[in-house]
Amino acid sequence: MKKIISLMVVALAMILFIAGCSKITEDYVKGYDTDPLSPTTAPSPKIFVGAQAAFIEFYEGFPSKLAAVWAQQATGADRQFASFDIYNITANDFSNDWFLAYTRVLTNLKITQAKAKDEGFMNLYGAARVLEGIHMGNVAALWGDVPYSEAAQPEKTLTPKYDNQIDVYNAAIAALDEGIQVLQQNTADLPQDIYSTGGKVAKWIKAAYSAKARYLMHLARKDNYPTTILDQVIQAGLNGITSTTRTGTAPAAGYGADDFVFTHGTVQGGNMNLWYSFIVVDRSGYLRALKCFATKMLGSRGASEAGRFNYYFTADSNDLNTTRAYATNAYFPVIRASETLLLIAEAYARKGDLANAVNYLNQARTYVNNIFGTTLSTNLTPADFGNDQTQVLQAILNEMYLALMHQVEVFNFLRRIDYRVNYVDGDGNIVWLTPKRGTQFPQRLFYPQSEVSTNPNTPKQTSDDLYSKTRVNGGTK
Repeated sequence: MKKIISLMVVALAMILFIAGCSKITEDYVKGYDTDPLSPTTAPSPKIFVGAQAAFIEFYEGFPSKLAAVWAQQATGADRQFASFDIYNITANDFSNDWFLAYTRVLTNLKITQAKAKDEGFMNLYGAARVLEGIHMGNVAALWGDVPYSEAAQPEKTLTPKYDNQIDVYNAAIAALDEGIQVLQQNTADLPQDIYSTGGKVAKWIKAAYSAKARYLMHLARKDNYPTTILDQVIQAGLNGITSTTRTGTAPAAGYGADDFVFTHGTVQGGNMNLWYSFIVVDRSGYLRALKCFATKMLGSRGASEAGRFNYYFTADSNDLNTTRAYATNAYFPVIRASETLLLIAEAYARKGDLANAVNYLNQARTYVNNIFGTTLSTNLTPADFGNDQTQVLQAILNEMYLALMHQVEVFNFLRRIDYRVNYVDGDGNIVWLTPKRGTQFPQRLFYPQSEVSTNPNTPKQTSDDLYSKTRVNGGTK
């Protein structure tokens, strides 16, 4: 962290040079590169765009690809990714993502917030708080105990302490709550916004509530899903992203009217979809499908899932579809309405309210039909599951697995439910997700070697820690 935070004064300048993010911001919002070498004098809207671009690079970059491989929604087929596919990974593989998470996302969000207050952009301050909450909840989910309370504060320390993962979750939720409160009082459109929200404050508020529902469900796992937290999940979810109405045009299948997504253009090294860039331009052959578990699950459902199958995968199940889900300008989801609806459904199912659980499962299936052109039944009743709580819950979890296709959150979700997803094959056998190697699934990312070497507060780790659960999932660190 010492090396990372010491780079704060050039955080925005780095956006102009690393992984094409300068082109991302240039193509999305002209003029971002005004005075790039003096970020503290740049106006807060420009800094916010930089933070957003870095968040795209983190969330749509390596963590999402690794999550897809470990969730068996894609297959590591060549070079490093063939090793990642069977869980061979080291601390050195995460240095860039840690740098992104702290120096380029969190630091720029903190600068945005301070300057937005000074400049009177309280709506921008609120949105930055929301994005910080979404981001740090995800960072905590991926790594466990992480710096937060002392992070991105080089004037105080270059070796910040590591906070308990549960405390980071609660702080992230507090950031979301503050962002919601501020945005409810400052409803004018944001001065700049490169996401699908188009700067609409109402959409940022919905995204905040959905993220809150997501992280509350993470926390619920720790205490075996107490009713008090499940009720909070439902309340947050109902205020979140729930629209099943489609918007958007080809080559993307479209997305829900309130979905929180990254929009993309067609400029290579710029605003292009980062998965297309990786699969087609940068590392062709590294990431494929090769009849992975997700293709088999979708295939087991027959013609009703043809639309979603064809959106994500090629007809032979061997590759990801680079003309639809991963076309050059295809959007990339952060929070879909289907996830929020399924969180509500899961909360009701765990409470034993099967009528409401199946109702929200049906709404999630309506979303899938509208977005992907599937023909899933949307008039299911508890009787279709034998009025059995376990069967209703399993149907919801299986649907969530598909709803989070190729997102970072699918890794967080699977660890929360101990990877318990399944499908029924053509012979009527229940097929469960199983590890690619050995008997254990990955449970966390490694702290990068750059952090281990420079911050003495970094928790001790060994190669076995890859399989060590984080606190929220029943672990000890």
